Amino acid sequence: MPLVRRTFKAMGTSCELVVAATPEDEPHAQRALAAGLAEVETCERVLTRFDPTSDLSRLNAAAGAWVEVDSRLVASLRAAVRMRRATDGRFDPTTLAPLLAAGYDRTFEELAHRRPRAVAGWRAGAEISVDEDGCRARVESGGAVDLGGIGKGFSADRAVESMRLAWPALYGAFADLGGDLAFHGRPLDSDTWRVAVAQPGADGSTLATLALSRGAVATSGRDRRRFGPARTLHHLIDPATGAPAVAGPLAVTVVADDGAKAEALATAFAISDVDWVRECARQRGVAALYVPHEGPPRTIGPLPIAPRYRIEVAA
Repeated sequence: MPLVRRTFKAMGTSCELVVAATPEDEPHAQRALAAGLAEVETCERVLTRFDPTSDLSRLNAAAGAWVEVDSRLVASLRAAVRMRRATDGRFDPTTLAPLLAAGYDRTFEELAHRRPRAVAGWRAGAEISVDEDGCRARVESGGAVDLGGIGKGFSADRAVESMRLAWPALYGAFADLGGDLAFHGRPLDSDTWRVAVAQPGADGSTLATLALSRGAVATSGRDRRRFGPARTLHHLIDPATGAPAVAGPLAVTVVADDGAKAEALATAFAISDVDWVRECARQRGVAALYVPHEGPPRTIGPLPIAPRYRIEVAA
């Protein structure tokens, strides 16, 4: 498979950009990869909460006031607000305070034996306002935003678009930002990209293989990104309680038409029962592979599982 790759670290995770190209087209592919990498780096500088000088950190520090910010933050906040509404608040970008209280107060690579603490005075649904024309944003006084997951999905989309703009004849490419994937076109030797979905808790084992030519994929669950004493803590905050979620599957993989949507739905689905997930997945272009703690995995919506890689699932 003729692919040109660029691997790197960003957003606290391992990342990869891939372009389908013949050997003769490698200079074009390298130009596209450089553009995609530059966009990811810019998105990180704007959207991270771990740099006090980032646009997001400045927004949080000035809660209650309008702040001039990069257009990337305006666009990602708009997507986050839209997905909070679409998920009835199960995805909420203003859960930063309880996330910090749970112990996630530094980049994941730096977490060790963190211990949770109580959070007082927090409430879900803090208002977020954006002014696209003026490139300004505001979070209500007392609120604070975290764009960790949805920021990766958003950045994956931006990276793919940047690669496409850098090489208009681009046949196919994808971005993988720590498991948040966005796709354009196809590989040169196939009609679709193949995406292996890992079996939760089984290193190296594949649960299913997806076949995609567009859109995005995101996975969330409590089998991933665990930390603290004996790895008993996780990063999934239930906005209804302000505490790490109790309900929900072991893991869920979502396919959607853009990376921000896939990531936000994966977060919401990961704290929800299968019936609510099935109802919410009636949105156009959404499908999921839901893996409960017990019993067989469930497919929800038109999940594009590759025909040669069928698995036994409950409908």
